[in-house]
Amino acid sequence: MQKLKVSRLKVLDILYNTKGKVFSCNFIKKDGTSRKMVARLGVKKNLKGGRNGAGLHNGLVTVYDMVKGAYRMVNLETITSLRANGRTYEVI
Repeated sequence: MQKLKVSRLKVLDILYNTKGKVFSCNFIKKDGTSRKMVARLGVKKNLKGGRNGAGLHNGLVTVYDMVKGAYRMVNLETITSLRANGRTYEVI
């Protein structure tokens, strides 16, 4: 399968176009290690309320980690690859 190359600006559009469907992404964590996550956007289960600090001004997106069953934040600046809607993207 061929990887499509996309810019970091396009990653957020791709994520929002999943419309709540499952996607996977590879990214670099704060401590420098690589992580693969299978996640979804728009999950409303187990919400506690309040703001979590995620926003477009700091490049963080809140996602629901399907494997761990918990909410996580992904930094859009550190995503290296993305698989969504049946396509694989390499972030450049």
